[in-house]
Amino acid sequence: MVRLGIIGRNFVVDWMLEAARAVPALKPVAIYSRRRETGAAFAERYGLPLVFDRLEDLAACGEVDAVYIASPTGCHFAQAREMLLAGKHVLCEKPAVVTAAQLRELLDIARERGVVFLEAMRLVHDDALDVIAAALPEIGALRRVTFEFTQYSSRYDRFRAGEQGINTFDVSLSNGGIMDMGCYCLHAMVRLFGAPERVRADCFKLSNGFDGGGIVLLRYPGFVAEAIYSKVSRQAAPTTLLGEDGAILLDDINHIRRIWLQPRKGEARDLPYREKLPNNMMYELSHFCAMVSGDMDPAPWNRWSQITLEVMDAARADMGVVFPADRAGG
Repeated sequence: MVRLGIIGRNFVVDWMLEAARAVPALKPVAIYSRRRETGAAFAERYGLPLVFDRLEDLAACGEVDAVYIASPTGCHFAQAREMLLAGKHVLCEKPAVVTAAQLRELLDIARERGVVFLEAMRLVHDDALDVIAAALPEIGALRRVTFEFTQYSSRYDRFRAGEQGINTFDVSLSNGGIMDMGCYCLHAMVRLFGAPERVRADCFKLSNGFDGGGIVLLRYPGFVAEAIYSKVSRQAAPTTLLGEDGAILLDDINHIRRIWLQPRKGEARDLPYREKLPNNMMYELSHFCAMVSGDMDPAPWNRWSQITLEVMDAARADMGVVFPADRAGG
């Protein structure tokens, strides 16, 4: 049984706790909040016995084996580092950290301490990408991949109205469209195809410098791949893998429910992919518990996270998207 402490109280944590009910090996037991009263209210809502308002107390608690981090991206590195140094396993929401250098440091600490660090990128923990990979030979030589994840943020109307202090659009917290949305597309590409030969990118920025949307172009041997993302507009086209003999399409890169193949000659057909539960976070939670118990190796997932962050570093450099961690040297 993995006894889990939690850092963060946003809607993603609500989803995680819902998914945790389907994972018998995981037991949420603690919440950290800077204000004890808000932490206590959250703990009462979910039946958590432990409440902390100091990170060092959570790190030192012998009744917590692992920590799930769902705070703003800019906080991930310092919080994860403190937990790993204290001997806690860490499951960290995407993007795990801001730069590839930060991730390398955390993975080094995890190895030294004999604990698990894992990025909570749910897309790469269910079998949808394996279904796509198995079907690729049917569409012939791959020539173009377009992965799109765009949405109109529920907080964007407030930003447009001039409201200040909206964390979602706060660049000082290392938030950005590529960090929140683009990372899904890029993770999927890296999971399927590995490291690209070249990265090019461009974006549009909002009034405060936040990259509201953009395109990252990756070159692979024989084909190109484009990641299209936005926080201020909603997608209208399916994700597509285009080959010389057909195409593979999927409905939503964030939460895939349907995958179908359209041959160059013949009728389209659905690929044998079972629609997942409404909350597919249970798969990453199950894998994390298996890694903690030693039944699964986190190395492949950490390698994909490392390559994805290297791609994102290169893309942000091309777009001129700079965060505090970049100025601090990692």
